[in-house]
Amino acid sequence: MPVLRDGIQAQAGHGSQRPLTVQRSLDVVRTYLVKIGCWSVLLCLFSVPINKPATNIFIFLALVCSLLGTRAVERWRLAVRQPVVIGALVWLAVLGLSALYAPPGEEQWKALRAGVALLYPLIVASLLETPQWRTRGMQAFGLAASLILLVSWCQFIGLLPERAEAAHNPAFLYTVFKDYTQQGIEFLVLAAMAASFAEVQSERKRKILLWALAAAAIVDVVFLLQSRTSYLIVAPLLAFWAWRLVGGPRAGWRRIALGALLLAACGAVAVMTPRVQQRLLQAKEDVSNYSDKRQATSMGIRLELWQRTLPIIASAPLLGHGLGQWRSEYQAEVKDFPNYDEFRMGHPHQEALLILSEQGIVGLAVFVALLILLARNIARLPPPQRSFYASLLLIYVTASLANCIWADFSHRHVFMTLLACIPFIAKRNNSATPTVANP
Repeated sequence: MPVLRDGIQAQAGHGSQRPLTVQRSLDVVRTYLVKIGCWSVLLCLFSVPINKPATNIFIFLALVCSLLGTRAVERWRLAVRQPVVIGALVWLAVLGLSALYAPPGEEQWKALRAGVALLYPLIVASLLETPQWRTRGMQAFGLAASLILLVSWCQFIGLLPERAEAAHNPAFLYTVFKDYTQQGIEFLVLAAMAASFAEVQSERKRKILLWALAAAAIVDVVFLLQSRTSYLIVAPLLAFWAWRLVGGPRAGWRRIALGALLLAACGAVAVMTPRVQQRLLQAKEDVSNYSDKRQATSMGIRLELWQRTLPIIASAPLLGHGLGQWRSEYQAEVKDFPNYDEFRMGHPHQEALLILSEQGIVGLAVFVALLILLARNIARLPPPQRSFYASLLLIYVTASLANCIWADFSHRHVFMTLLACIPFIAKRNNSATPTVANP
């Protein structure tokens, strides 16, 4: 009897251990899912300059892994508290409300689908919980952009063939996966990233290599790609970095004067080169051909779009016409014009005008307030993130003067995925020094 009783107790003990073993296995699997999700975010950032489907696949995989991984509720609760996530969700709510009062149709839902990118900071924040992981995210984008930069220079030297489109379209000259505006903005982001890390790098060889990378990206944009939108960005970006290099707020007037003189000299040398002169002359000819002959040149299209958008804004100034409605309003505005097909675009090529026409003055006020709050958050970041994200914000604001960044898949994913990598900033401590907190 004692032996039989002991056997029954032993079997009962084994039965109770079996569910415990299964639970431990599930915990191990869920822990690995979080790690897979982190690497999926890095692969998403690596894919942004290269491939659209891969970008979508990896961010979706990251979302699934984050939801199924360990500590899901805790991680998402902490992610929602981060300033960049809050800002992105606020703007997504504005777009959602704008879609509700827009006339029924397909356009607002297309625009709202583009707003899914505003969820990326939330997904990334739920996975990349430390500054180290977020720095890796930045570096993943930088690595991909550096490889593209290398290919672009190899095309210029003649070591690699150019794309077939470059033979009849200068927008694809020395480009790899995108046109010259998309690739130019990505190269300027890369230059800002390299300069930001070079600024704090103590090892001399790495510092020189990073500055060389930044210079190679700037030179490629100015002399090889020759995107006029990129030209618009280069001037304030170089001015910002000249100000940083002479000492920033602590610089004396002599150092500021010397930096301004060197910057002016570099600008004069660039403008004197035949390729840049030709590109600037073409811009002048574009405006002339538009004003005299009504030709749909690059500058002419923008001038026409801006002019035709003003009545659209005036007809619904406070709240706008609703999400995705600019195209239909513009088509109605110009429907009776003959030979106007070349001027029919999907957006006004100016971010503020698009927001004013669709979300009105109220929407633009909210958007500007979010940019100001983002700038304040960036000012509290530690180096090198502070310099990089200040540059990224400068690039966005300048580029949006001549393009609708949000309307383009490549542009919006560059900015949203990189903004998602901003470190979480804790409250200021007693010494008023900003600190990076591990959520």
